[in-house]
Amino acid sequence: MSGLPLEMIAEILCRLPAKELLCCRSVSKPWCALIDGPNFVKLHLKHSMDTSSNLYIILRTTSHVHYMDFEQNLVLNDCVTLKELNHPLMCYNHGIKVLGSVNGLLCISNVVDDIAVWNPSTRKHRVVPFLPIELKRYFGTKSCSVYVFGFGYDSVRDDYKLVRIAQFGGGGKRSFESEVKVYSLRKQSWRRIGDMPYCVHYPGANGVFANGALHWVVGENPESNVANIVVALDLGVEDYREVLQPEYKDKNFYIDLGVLRGCLCFLANFLGERVDVWMMKEYGVKESWTKLFSVAQYEVIGFLRSLKPLAYSKSGDEVLIEHDNLDLCWYDLKRKQVKNRIPGIPYSFEADTFVESLISVSPNRHLDGRTQDEDEDSKDRNKRYAVLNFMLPFFMSIFSSLDVTCYFGLVFVIRDDFLSEGFKLVL
Repeated sequence: MSGLPLEMIAEILCRLPAKELLCCRSVSKPWCALIDGPNFVKLHLKHSMDTSSNLYIILRTTSHVHYMDFEQNLVLNDCVTLKELNHPLMCYNHGIKVLGSVNGLLCISNVVDDIAVWNPSTRKHRVVPFLPIELKRYFGTKSCSVYVFGFGYDSVRDDYKLVRIAQFGGGGKRSFESEVKVYSLRKQSWRRIGDMPYCVHYPGANGVFANGALHWVVGENPESNVANIVVALDLGVEDYREVLQPEYKDKNFYIDLGVLRGCLCFLANFLGERVDVWMMKEYGVKESWTKLFSVAQYEVIGFLRSLKPLAYSKSGDEVLIEHDNLDLCWYDLKRKQVKNRIPGIPYSFEADTFVESLISVSPNRHLDGRTQDEDEDSKDRNKRYAVLNFMLPFFMSIFSSLDVTCYFGLVFVIRDDFLSEGFKLVL
């Protein structure tokens, strides 16, 4: 393919999995520069998202993390092959929590509350600076009762952000404060933003990312245990808004949230009876809520406490669902029924998805470790070398009358001064 234009090579290579692309970087310098480039990284990610390819399912147990290729295991074959996934936060317990999954990056934490942003495809990670929680504030009148996280992508600043909401209460029945801090992967630092004017009732219920915003189910005050509001934090402008919900006659249900193909999903959980799954096909438009499917109690094994939609099949006729951390099943959208349980799954697990990508955990840094600033310096240095080589014959004609020692001394002085500060020759 050496005779093909780079644009055509990019269109071919973007169809490969990330692991194979990392090997392709060794083919030649032009290929390496192409694959490392931000335009190709975005092209590869877009192709994977548009075609629902390079998708993986992560199954987390209390002590292990497994993964499987979505297409190879769940689409083309009936046999599930689980592989062990070694994560970068290993400690005395190998279990982790997934705080969020966006564009191939996973934000994970372990049992000692270490947090890292990790790309399993490139095996690169960045540890998030530790942010202690003030257990008490205001002279001990308020204590931290709940804290939750959310991980998402800010397309305005091309930045990945981790959000932590710490809720303080105890100063009175209606007195609470939901302190919000944001970690920027690009700036590698935490900062505080405006407090969230809602009450978090579910510890560990991390935010769901869709359409540039993180979403949580919250309540109006800590007096009531009712969480019936869906609040969104727009990562671009960092403000809060309520999300309009689908119309329901019977409102005696618990709310869960999910995401399918980038669309926000609203799950109405009528405990022990059924779970209705709605999808907002046009974000922010109430009328675009569409009831996707409903799973009844009799369709699953055991008591139906929770349900999580994970991914569409290639045909789009089925949805992979996880229920009660016990089973993975296909829901047939045409026949409107749950198909058989997928065999070979651990007895108890938590499921997440991620797409293979080349997204860097170190913004402004290439896959080979160079930063963009270093890359610009290298390009500038190469330009200066080219100009110097072009002007050397001119120097030789000027200094031809000088003896050899003086000539080479002047050339080296010119070279060093030229490369360090630009051409500053004073005759």
